[in-house]
Amino acid sequence: MPPKKKEGKAANGEVVEGEDPVQLLQNYQKYCKAIGIPINPLVGRTLNDEEKYPIDQLLIDDELGPLGPGGTRALMTAIMGSGPGMKGGPYKLLKSIRLWRTNCGDDGTAAISEVLRLGGAEVAISYLELLDCNIGPKGANGLGMALSYGNNVSLLTLKLDYNHTLGSDGIMYLCRGLRTNISLKQLHLQFCNLTAEAGIHLSDLLANSRSTLELLNISGNRLTGKGLFDLCKGLNMNTKCETLLIADNMIDQTEEDLVGLQAFRDTLNNPSVNLTAIDLMYNRIGEEGAKILAEAITPENSKVREFLVDLTLPMPLFEQLFRKAGAKKGGKGKKKKK
Repeated sequence: MPPKKKEGKAANGEVVEGEDPVQLLQNYQKYCKAIGIPINPLVGRTLNDEEKYPIDQLLIDDELGPLGPGGTRALMTAIMGSGPGMKGGPYKLLKSIRLWRTNCGDDGTAAISEVLRLGGAEVAISYLELLDCNIGPKGANGLGMALSYGNNVSLLTLKLDYNHTLGSDGIMYLCRGLRTNISLKQLHLQFCNLTAEAGIHLSDLLANSRSTLELLNISGNRLTGKGLFDLCKGLNMNTKCETLLIADNMIDQTEEDLVGLQAFRDTLNNPSVNLTAIDLMYNRIGEEGAKILAEAITPENSKVREFLVDLTLPMPLFEQLFRKAGAKKGGKGKKKKK
């Protein structure tokens, strides 16, 4: 059996343009030098690791120091191969970008947005994860514009968890672009300091008739019953979203919360809505709120396969509402083969 061809090399040993991680690293180093910032050691270690070839994913955290806005721009410019004196053109093998605690901020996020908007078929990113990167409304606006209709169609998953600086204003700008997106499948916004005002912006996103969003994760925020009420307006117009994760969102037992839960009950009873998995854990909806939801989560409702609620509820209501995907009911297993 012939030896496996190294990534970035053709059968004759020549470098394949757009597939050489060493060239990508050199372009990154060149841009860092040009703008006078230090080279991030983890970027170098990642792109020099032949055991990881072919490199289709970049995972950069703060292990050896944060990348920062300038370092993020340098890396994104190198990926596009668009800086002065750079060789090799766009790095075409990249499918996933994962930045953790890199402090890329709004300016770094703007550079990432440029890759999404301009990369197109050459740099078709399908997975973008920017966790705890100090992204605010300005950065969210750049991402939204990059992902609006007519721009990027490759991104399938966007994770912005733990960006506390995002807030409801950031979601407004993000959704302003995403509400025309026709390709995104998953949107994760855990612990992003979202308040009730975010509900209407997320509702606009879900109301897009061409939306392909299948999962929305907004756990760990402060949506409250008011935000849930507004969210339901978009859910009632959506036929694609199957998973809604709204755990730990301060949905309580006030009159406003109960109104939101009533709207959610009506949404679950809407035959055109295709929600099959819902997480309501760590929301103190109480007995009255549970009774409202029990009008939708009935034995006859087989569409909802997973419905997670707290054990703080009275046990009869908990047993009626709680469903776990894949869990067996009735205590009967399969018969053993003889």
